[in-house]
Amino acid sequence: MRIRKKLRESRLRTHLQIRAWLQPKLGKAGERLRLAGRIRLANIWARKHPKRTFACVTGTLSLLLVCSLVMNNSKPDGTDNAHGIGAIASMEPLFQGFRTIQSNKGLHRATIQELADSGRVIRRELDSLIAMPRKTHGDSLRIVRQYRRLENIVKFINNNGEHD
Repeated sequence: MRIRKKLRESRLRTHLQIRAWLQPKLGKAGERLRLAGRIRLANIWARKHPKRTFACVTGTLSLLLVCSLVMNNSKPDGTDNAHGIGAIASMEPLFQGFRTIQSNKGLHRATIQELADSGRVIRRELDSLIAMPRKTHGDSLRIVRQYRRLENIVKFINNNGEHD
């Protein structure tokens, strides 16, 4: 949860920095080209002529689709596909790293689950030892040792919960 929050905050900070850098430049370009007025006029025209607007948008998108298909098919020997496959092949170490991280997370979860289970067993044992009406010196020593073990398990689990 905390990692997600940190990533989200980092992305937001980056977005705000880019926006702060880009906004004045886009504002100047918009003023120079009088974009706000042109957009307003285009929206008014589009509201008055919805069928023409739909036809223009659909025609433009169809033209772009046909052009991209023609451009991709006109390349000799599928050079674009070879480049795409090479890019995917170069990403394999990254995917392998993700797989390693996921397997390590699984091992980490299993370890923490085992520790939690052993902590529950120790707690039950401590409860039964403490509930005994007469304790020997050995029983008292076992109580102290088991309590320390339980304390260490709880610290470990809490520390790992903070880092997730």
